[in-house]
Amino acid sequence: MNPQTLKLLRDTAIFEQLTDDQLARIGERLINLEFEPGDLVFREGAPGRYICFIIEGDLEVLKETDDGKRIPIATLRGGHSVGEMSIIDGLTCSATVIAQSPARVLALTREDFDLLVDDEPRLGAEIFRGISRLLSMSLRKTSADLAAARAR
Repeated sequence: MNPQTLKLLRDTAIFEQLTDDQLARIGERLINLEFEPGDLVFREGAPGRYICFIIEGDLEVLKETDDGKRIPIATLRGGHSVGEMSIIDGLTCSATVIAQSPARVLALTREDFDLLVDDEPRLGAEIFRGISRLLSMSLRKTSADLAAARAR
């Protein structure tokens, strides 16, 4: 694995507790994907096929309202990940993600994620802990945002 990929993984919140050796084993299973502005990365309601680790570029996360309007809820940049929820729960994508600029990501497919967890249970447990931490932080932020909005 090249030093840039190792640094990217090391700087990703999900993997912050992992060793370089563990990161290298994950890196063996990653694929490089490139997106142009306007390209669809994930579509809300579609099956979640992979988790993406953003190398460069901006990805906009949009949530669809009941009347079909897409509301931007976040912009993700290098060092962030997206697609964790559907990899964990097996459900469909909870939001649409569109490239806002030329973007490169490293992707770990659901199949490779499952193989990694099966082949290396300890490493799988560490990845699950990292994803759980990330989702917990997101839920705490969402709860605080909801409380602030209701207080207005």
